[in-house]
Amino acid sequence: MSLAITVHGSNVRLAGAVDLQTAPALRAELTELINAAGQGAELRVDLGDVSIVDSSGLSALVGAHRLAAAKNSRLMLTGLPDHLTRMLTITGLDELLDLA
Repeated sequence: MSLAITVHGSNVRLAGAVDLQTAPALRAELTELINAAGQGAELRVDLGDVSIVDSSGLSALVGAHRLAAAKNSRLMLTGLPDHLTRMLTITGLDELLDLA
């Protein structure tokens, strides 16, 4: 599986699968962006073209959320397809993560 990560300023667009194979690259990219943004920033991650997110992908998103919160910043997940919204609701992560 593959994942395309496109960055435009504080907006990130993902397309493809966020899984065991691609999660490390996503984690690294989000970590770099959050660290570069500094305190109080908002990073928006568009998941509209994501086909699947496995537990590794969820871990990458939760880790990025926690890093942003520790820096008094915000990681906002946008454009969630119905299947991802359902998964986040079932896992209870809709209560932890910032969803738009």
